[in-house]
Amino acid sequence: MKKPGRIMGRILIGLVVLAVAVLAASGVIGSRMNKKDNSGFSADLLGYENARFAAAGSGFAAVSDISCRLYGRSGETLCTASRSYTELQIAGAESCAAVWSEGGAGITFLRPEGAADLNFSGGVTAADMNDEGTAVVLAGEIGYKGSVTVIDKLNSEVYRVYVGSGYPMDADISPDSRRVAILSLTAEGSSVTVYNTDSEKLYAEYRSEGRSCFDLEYLSDGRLMLVSTDGAAFLKDDGKLLGELSFDGEYLKGYASGEGFAVLLLGRYKAGNTGRILMADTAGNLLRSLEISAETESVSAAGKYIAVRYADETVLYDDEFRVTGSLEDTAGIQAAVMRSDGSAVIISGGRAAVYEP
Repeated sequence: MKKPGRIMGRILIGLVVLAVAVLAASGVIGSRMNKKDNSGFSADLLGYENARFAAAGSGFAAVSDISCRLYGRSGETLCTASRSYTELQIAGAESCAAVWSEGGAGITFLRPEGAADLNFSGGVTAADMNDEGTAVVLAGEIGYKGSVTVIDKLNSEVYRVYVGSGYPMDADISPDSRRVAILSLTAEGSSVTVYNTDSEKLYAEYRSEGRSCFDLEYLSDGRLMLVSTDGAAFLKDDGKLLGELSFDGEYLKGYASGEGFAVLLLGRYKAGNTGRILMADTAGNLLRSLEISAETESVSAAGKYIAVRYADETVLYDDEFRVTGSLEDTAGIQAAVMRSDGSAVIISGGRAAVYEP
């Protein structure tokens, strides 16, 4: 499940979904990448200068206001479609992606076999995909607060459940496609409801009283991370709380998840660019903390690796915060998409290239 985080009303921060600035002419990627790029990777992004991006396994996906495209490991185009989008949203997984307009009726699934469009008359609120290619779509629904629909890798609807209470904010599909989890805001705080995808009967529920959560994510081992602006909770999908992290005195700037961990970027109030990068296991235990004194722009994670884009450099870490590579003077780089082999796709001004430490 690789989707952008939602902060301050669905602000995009998690796995890299950022606007691309026109920087190719300055040679930022060419001068910094040639000595390290031995993969033959080259992706032409002309026409995507105002796009958003998401990791899609070893490749990535891009969506602009007029088209969307799925790229493979070597930068080859796997799928492209001409579509009109306004409030651009994107989610990616292994060799697939979903793109939609916030509140719009249509959603497009990009797969190596081609693009497929589905329509939800109540408007798409959120969507995500797992590495099996199964998708979940949260949409408005007449007579209900919303509906959650599961779409298989053949782009067919295989399950739907209706939300009758609260205000649904997000939904996610488990790594094995057997369960869906739904996050809703309630008068008391937030609730997570979990359903087996072969039954409309409620499987489990968790309530977070007094906390307004905005994002829900299945982690690599099938546990759940529930995110708010002041903390993160980690759950089993049977509703049992495993652990919590508090952001007391700090604020969340971004987050991502890798194999067996979640990483969160925190800033400090009235303290300039100082902050921390936290790493927790899937039970919410703090594994390690890295003090930083530079402005952070985004974070991406895949496998055992992390890419953090700072204001003036991009740094790759392993899951013990050991630096595995860095690119200096990269103010023009607008996206760094981590890959599970420890390399990263670097995107800027009409071109994407691979950085291999």
